Amino acid sequence: MSTQLENLKSNPAEDNGPLMSTATWCLVGVSGAFLIVRLIIQKSQRRLWLDDLLLGLSWTLLLVQVILNQLAINLVNLSNFNTMIYYGASELTISIIAITLSKISFGVTLLRLTSGWTRYYVCFAITTLAVFAIPAATVPWTQCKPIAKTFLDILPGTCVDKRPSVRYGNFQAIWSALMDVSLALLPWKILWNVQMRTAEKIGVGLAMSLGVFAGAVAIVRAHYIEKLAVLDTSYDSYTSIIWASAEAAMAIVATSIPVLRVVLKGVVNTAIEGYNTSGRSKSRTNPSQALSSGGWKHSSNRPTDLSVTLCGDESLMKSHGKGYLELDDLIVDEDTGRVSAATPVSMTEAKEQKVPQWPL
Repeated sequence: MSTQLENLKSNPAEDNGPLMSTATWCLVGVSGAFLIVRLIIQKSQRRLWLDDLLLGLSWTLLLVQVILNQLAINLVNLSNFNTMIYYGASELTISIIAITLSKISFGVTLLRLTSGWTRYYVCFAITTLAVFAIPAATVPWTQCKPIAKTFLDILPGTCVDKRPSVRYGNFQAIWSALMDVSLALLPWKILWNVQMRTAEKIGVGLAMSLGVFAGAVAIVRAHYIEKLAVLDTSYDSYTSIIWASAEAAMAIVATSIPVLRVVLKGVVNTAIEGYNTSGRSKSRTNPSQALSSGGWKHSSNRPTDLSVTLCGDESLMKSHGKGYLELDDLIVDEDTGRVSAATPVSMTEAKEQKVPQWPL
């Protein structure tokens, strides 16, 4: 094999390394920022759970994948080809695991919100994602002897037919996309019977359905997996590597946004409440102006506390107690499995108050 490698020459004009490096590091940076904010929020509210652990592990593996990719890019000399091959094989395996864990994390979140057939379906999705990922993760190590021939077909050695492996890779990516879309639609079924304002219901549903974008990226990755059947995988697989990183990053971001949305909503509502309170204070300092507009008396009788709301038959104080879990704007009773709105405002109450609120 060393003789074969000595006859090979690297063409600097045909180098996909800079593109891969820029794209993958940007993806790991953006997804890491979303994850860190999510974990800080969850820890501050003492709500860290298994889904946060899985999401953190997924991002850690994504970071390891990008580091291995960068190390392989830095080894520009073909005399280091064997080392590059092991970096590449490890990178492909780790990327599959990172992608799978990011999606299983959202499934684990849904397990706390579902019951009956929907819960069984979530378990089915989690199981199949894990099982179907195992062959895809082992292919780089089992397809050829020596392993280097997997990435450069002109090298001496033996390989099994690559076409079944490529077809299976396509199937695994498409199945991952289908599970993304189906799990992203489940929150709408959960929200259907929850009593909350329509605008908030739409906001929660959209925030918890962003996994469809990870599914779209998975379909694109499935298309580029075909590149892995070419003679020089070490050169032509860059698109597959970029889209694999993008899929894991997109899943991490999509799973983190529902937690960030609640905090952003609270900040906006607090700002609106502060603005309204400031307006009322100014009216009191100039009562003649307020009375002339006919609004001082009326506004002084309005309730101003936007944070005091009801949660079905239980108060928020009880909802935050033992046996309850808060997910986005939803409260889950761990004993009964009942899902209710954490901060619902009835349409009648909203009409009476006419207080601007965060719409989603």
